[in-house]
Amino acid sequence: MRKIGFVFALFILITGCKKNADKEKINDSEIAMVPTVQEECYAYRNDGNTIYMHLKKEADKVTGNLEYAYSEKDSNTGTFEGTIKNDVLIAMYTFTSEGTKSRREVAFQVKDNTLIEGYGEVTEQDSTVKFKSPDKLVFNSDMPLTKVDCKK
Repeated sequence: MRKIGFVFALFILITGCKKNADKEKINDSEIAMVPTVQEECYAYRNDGNTIYMHLKKEADKVTGNLEYAYSEKDSNTGTFEGTIKNDVLIAMYTFTSEGTKSRREVAFQVKDNTLIEGYGEVTEQDSTVKFKSPDKLVFNSDMPLTKVDCKK
């Protein structure tokens, strides 16, 4: 009888330890499922014009802050949310300029460590300006944003 009790106790002890060891193991697929947020900053500064973007990428989703300060014009500051597909960032930019809140779509071509703003025909609906044909945007490199250290 003692032998059976000892074997039973040993079985419970081994089974309990194995279950705890299994709980502590994390397989590679679980690690891959943890989203990684990548932060990058880009800026353009020349002739009194400044554009600054702080973006956060998680998979193909992007969010962040965007500031435009053109020489002798009103500046605007706001946030954006969008996606990157085929090396093109398209996002809805919600910003304030002269105390007025507005929304418009913005687009940037992602090229190496540079963002080049895209322009195209727009339409306005419900106080939001959107591109009519995002696939027909023209990317103008007159004011390229280059990767910089993020502001602290």
